[in-house]
Amino acid sequence: MFRNSELFTLPAGPAELCFDKNEFTKKSFSVDDFLHEHRNAGSLEEIRDDLGIYLKVLRSAMIELINEDYADFVNLSANLIGLDKSIEAIQVPLRHLRQEIEGVRTLLGNNMNELEECLKHKQQLRSMKKSLKSLGRVNESLEKLTEMLEVKEGQAIQPAVLERAAQEFVQMQFNINCCEKYLKQEVRERIAQLKEKIFAKSREFFLSALRGNNCPALEQSLRIYYTLEGCSVAEDIFRREFVANAMDKVISESALQNSVQGLTGIYNKIYEFLTVQMKDLLKLTQGRDAAQIKGYDFFLNSFWVEVEKRLESHMASIFAPGNPDAFYAKYRSTVQFLDQLERVLSSPEAIEKFRGHPQYKCFQTRWNLPVYFQIRFQEIAGAVEGACSRQISSGLLSKSGDIQLVPFITALSSISQCWSDAVFLPQLFHRFWKLSLQIVARLFTWMEEVLAVKKWNTAETSIRRIDFLMILLTDSLKFMGKLPGLLQMAAGKLPPEFNDHAGDLKKCLEDTKEALKCRIESVERAVLAELIAESEQNIRQITDIPRLYRKTNRDVPSKPCSYVAQLLAPSMAFRKRYLQEVNQDRMNFYLERLYSGLTEQFYSQVNEVLTSVQKTEESLRRLKNLREKSSNANVSSTERSGMTDDDKIRLQLQVDVIFWVSEIEKLGLKRSQIDRLPELIRLVEDSTKIRTEE
Repeated sequence: MFRNSELFTLPAGPAELCFDKNEFTKKSFSVDDFLHEHRNAGSLEEIRDDLGIYLKVLRSAMIELINEDYADFVNLSANLIGLDKSIEAIQVPLRHLRQEIEGVRTLLGNNMNELEECLKHKQQLRSMKKSLKSLGRVNESLEKLTEMLEVKEGQAIQPAVLERAAQEFVQMQFNINCCEKYLKQEVRERIAQLKEKIFAKSREFFLSALRGNNCPALEQSLRIYYTLEGCSVAEDIFRREFVANAMDKVISESALQNSVQGLTGIYNKIYEFLTVQMKDLLKLTQGRDAAQIKGYDFFLNSFWVEVEKRLESHMASIFAPGNPDAFYAKYRSTVQFLDQLERVLSSPEAIEKFRGHPQYKCFQTRWNLPVYFQIRFQEIAGAVEGACSRQISSGLLSKSGDIQLVPFITALSSISQCWSDAVFLPQLFHRFWKLSLQIVARLFTWMEEVLAVKKWNTAETSIRRIDFLMILLTDSLKFMGKLPGLLQMAAGKLPPEFNDHAGDLKKCLEDTKEALKCRIESVERAVLAELIAESEQNIRQITDIPRLYRKTNRDVPSKPCSYVAQLLAPSMAFRKRYLQEVNQDRMNFYLERLYSGLTEQFYSQVNEVLTSVQKTEESLRRLKNLREKSSNANVSSTERSGMTDDDKIRLQLQVDVIFWVSEIEKLGLKRSQIDRLPELIRLVEDSTKIRTEE
């Protein structure tokens, strides 16, 4: 009772209760949920105590409610005294009234049933009357049709009479539907004979109009067939009598072999039949004006189904993909032929209907484009794989073009072949795009394989590894410059339905360029490593300088040692040879990286020699202090000049470093661009206390 919040409200309890009294009036009230929600409000004992308090509040409220309405309760019990006798007093008249009502209901039901039977009988009589009228009209139509279709032997029925007969036949068919069950067998046979006769006369008139190129008669004939609901009959007649006979001479293997233009010549003859022999039919049935005769589709139901069936059965050789060049030519001719057919159609709806025709789809599937692409893939990818599988030798070089390496030349030629007019098909755009990227990816793999070859087989090639790497580098840069042409070439071949994906092609090509840049950087590192390897063996000669001056009484050094020139020789030769192929900025970048690597080793060797010299000098000084008696007697010529052998070694190192710096600066490089070069200069200057001007 208390949960009905619309009729009752719970009394308010003490404010310190750990729960809200309104929760008990919710329809979704649950003891478990109540305890779960108030588990943090207090312990179970506190909840129990609060519930006990509120129970007392409810009991007090209930007692007050009874006290307030006590008088009503007493009056209610007093009013109920004698109520049972009053109820018994009215039972008898109520039963009598019920019996009368049931009698009336039964009478009304019987009358309704009788009325329904009468209405059904009347409906049957009306239907029979209508059928009898229709039967009479059928007999009248039979007499009229018999009279209309009776012509003398050798004479043709008049078109106007035939058209009236068609209209009469249609009206008779309507009446037959109303009285079909009352028709006798002989009448049914007579109707069938008249139907056969009227369709035969219509066929004669239709063929006569077609053979005589009589456009008005043809229009009237088509209207007669439309009236007879025989559009499909006319389409079938034209297909068997005209299309099939004409295609017998055009579509065959012998006709294909004897055709000067090949398959294109066959398609031209088929198209000529469509535009010449079917011109009037298409004009009358596919025009946009009000005179168009609806219900016909001679293009699909007469022309296309017959042509497509014969192309599949009588010229199956055109679908063979074994010879890709022949397959390509035949498929392109077919696509052009289908485009010609679509231009004949009068509306986009007709074109869509043509493309959705089951035989159109079947015809498209007969052209095995995946097999054609697989053959092309083997040709194109096979050439690239063959070029990339060659051993590294002089045979990989070609002097015939701007690019020298055969794999790059083959890759560019193969990509161009993918998009050439003699190979590419718009339906395979995505496959040829993928193949182009696969060719580039195979080229990347080949570059990595070349870089992995550390030992050069001089028996197979006369070219040095560094020269080959430079050719690889220059060809890679030229190849990168040709990649935008790949995008332009592909974008020019992009089918209209893929125009929304032009941005994806550009993004894909940008990713390819980034991948190529990574390979180019690897080649550059390999070139620099090769140059450093050629030069670093000369750096070791720095350790021989102390032997040149210790106890040799050599003059004070004024010229650099030969090893410095030898150290510079490979880089100078490299610059002289490849400056024309690599621009000045790029060449400076290479030399900067090269000299930074060499200077690092130069610094290490010089520092090692100076450290050794310093240790030797300190050892000699300690030994000299032990020999104080002979310090004035044995004064060497070097000491008399004021310069020791160690000083000469330091000075020689400084002369070498100065020469090294000057040669680098002659190339247009600054000291700050070369790693450790300023530190190297300070190292030798500090050792000799002689400063050089920058």
